[in-house]
Amino acid sequence: MALKSAGGKYEGVWINELKNGDISYYINFRDSQGKPVKIQVGKKTAVSDFTVKDAYAKLIETKYKLHHDEEPVIKNRQVSKIRFDDLWQEFFKYAKVNKKSWRMDEQNYNKHIKSVFGNKNIKSLSSLNFERFKQELFEKGLKPQTVKHQLTLIRTIFNYAIKHEIVKNYINPLSDGKVKMPDIDNERQAYLTKKEAKKILKILKSTHKLTYHLTVLLLFTGARFSEITGAASQKNKTGEATPLKWSDINFNNQSIYFKKTKNGNDRHIAINDVLLKTLHYLQKTKVNENVITNSAKGIILRMPKYFLDAVELIIPGNGERENKYKITAHTLRHTHASWLAEKGLDILQIREQLGHKNIEMTMRYAHLIPNKRHKVTKALSL
Repeated sequence: MALKSAGGKYEGVWINELKNGDISYYINFRDSQGKPVKIQVGKKTAVSDFTVKDAYAKLIETKYKLHHDEEPVIKNRQVSKIRFDDLWQEFFKYAKVNKKSWRMDEQNYNKHIKSVFGNKNIKSLSSLNFERFKQELFEKGLKPQTVKHQLTLIRTIFNYAIKHEIVKNYINPLSDGKVKMPDIDNERQAYLTKKEAKKILKILKSTHKLTYHLTVLLLFTGARFSEITGAASQKNKTGEATPLKWSDINFNNQSIYFKKTKNGNDRHIAINDVLLKTLHYLQKTKVNENVITNSAKGIILRMPKYFLDAVELIIPGNGERENKYKITAHTLRHTHASWLAEKGLDILQIREQLGHKNIEMTMRYAHLIPNKRHKVTKALSL
């Protein structure tokens, strides 16, 4: 068929509708010598999404370069439809080699993202699509942290594609705060008093010895659950062997060594009398190189229910509390740090004890440290 002008706001663009349904796009302009030029710049096909807008953009670019004495570079180019799933596949190849948490990324993508955006042409996606996606996840009852994980993964996939020029001339629809990330307020506020902890341990000692000794390990080292049991290497699929080993225990100088992990620094923790008794008991009953295991000689993936049962007896209604006020296995780490603060340990030493990578994480305990400055100020004299 003959060329016809697109007309209207696309003046200078010409269209040729082919018999097979394809559409060729041409632009018409005058070159640096003033001679009229008409050249094909793209084609819409079954696998191409080149549009009249793309052709017009090429016309504007060409005129701009001519006006600024630049030689226009015009290629007959077809723009393939790039789906978001195409970007994911490329990112996933990278993640499997470079990210310890690649399985978690895979799980999040397949569970929450693929069905919504997988088959979408990335050129059709805008910030509004992801803002609505965020709202839909909240409506499904997902927690802010989970929603944030999905948005962060999507943003990372786009950034990877842009960085490696899988897509060109594309702006990440989640960049520069276009989609507000959920506010996360999961900072644990609750911790056990020594009286409460003593009662809980007494109950556990008589009801379930394994849970008793696990609780002692967590409470008197301040370690993460995963650092004691190795649960992260199973539950979070990081592939990292994290359980506490007998080779990490030094009975001669009574200390425990915790290795550096993705989330924490390495450190040595002193063994107190209560902890020492637990370690001696576990050593006598050990079945492998892990300090503590479940009854099947495997990794303990979650805190046994006996712990929460004991907590409920001492703190009725605990299970109904808001998450940050609820006593959980992680509360034992928070309790350990809080007790150290109350004893007057300074914030830098608490940071070292917990293995925090940045001081901001430790500052939540600052208010518990006895404030001695007024007493010291009054004692100043010449």
